[in-house]
Amino acid sequence: MQLIYQMDITGDFNVSDLSVVEESANVVDKKQAAATLEAVQEHHEEIDKKIEDNLDNWKFERIAKAELAILRTAVAEMLYVESIPVSVSINEAVELAKKYGDERSYKFVNSVLGKVAKSI
Repeated sequence: MQLIYQMDITGDFNVSDLSVVEESANVVDKKQAAATLEAVQEHHEEIDKKIEDNLDNWKFERIAKAELAILRTAVAEMLYVESIPVSVSINEAVELAKKYGDERSYKFVNSVLGKVAKSI
């Protein structure tokens, strides 16, 4: 999620060297993390469209950067990383929103991802 946040800040979704995932002490499952990062790199436009299509009374451009990184991570996992169950992606995203967002972020993230899950 932090790398995806960085991608958004820099506007560069092309990370050519995935060794940053391998070298990170904070990444528990490096294979799944690399797969998620690759999915975001290759499909970030489709991922953003899926997020936007599942917003209620909210503009995509108004989503906070941390929440957007969390949503992109979860949607990438839900759509493109078969080894991660959808429910696990949603649960992890909600926990990240509690940690990195404000007091209402987790509800927003859970709502959007619930709608995404129903649409796939």
